Amino acid sequence: MKSLYNLTYEIVNLENLDIAFTIQKETWKDDVDYNDLYEKATNTKDDNCFFLVYDNDTLIGLTGVDVYEEYKETIWLDWFTILKEHRRKGYGEKVLRDTIQYCIGLKVYDTFRVETTYYESRPALFLYDKVMQMKEDYTAEDTKTSKTDTLIYSYLLNENKKLEPWNNKYLGLREYYDNL
Repeated sequence: MKSLYNLTYEIVNLENLDIAFTIQKETWKDDVDYNDLYEKATNTKDDNCFFLVYDNDTLIGLTGVDVYEEYKETIWLDWFTILKEHRRKGYGEKVLRDTIQYCIGLKVYDTFRVETTYYESRPALFLYDKVMQMKEDYTAEDTKTSKTDTLIYSYLLNENKKLEPWNNKYLGLREYYDNL
C-alpha cells in the first residue's frame, strides 16, 4: 500500500502475524479473532488483508480491508487501530485516508464503509465524523432487549456513482461476535 504521508505499510503474513495479533489483543480485549488474522495472513488478497503501519521504523498501528461476498460493491475497513502511545498525533486520519486511497486504487468497489460500535467519548468516532461522507445507525440486528449501538460510515470511492446509504442491510454482526 502506498502512502500519501510517507508512512510504510507492511502486509501481514505468517512472519509478522504475532505482531498483528498482539496489537489486536491489546486493542480489542473482548473481540480477539486470531483465526481472522491467520486467514488473511495465509490467503492474502487485495480486498482481504491487513497491514502493519510504520512511521520510519516505529510501529504505529494496524489497518485492513475485507469484503462481504454478498455485497460486492462495498469494501470494509477491518481491524483499524493506532497504538495507544501514538494516538492524538494525527496518525489515525493519515492511515484512514491512505486506506481509502488504497481502496480507490483497487478500482473494483463503489463504496468504502466502516462498521463501528458507538459509545461515549470513543476517539475513532470523531475521526470517522471528520473523514467519512455519510453516517447512519445500524439497527437491523437490534432486538427489544438488546441494542447493538452500531454505526455505519460510508465514503464514495467511484466518482461515477452516487453515494448510497447502507439502509440496514443485514451483516450478521451479532452471530460473528457471539462466536468469538
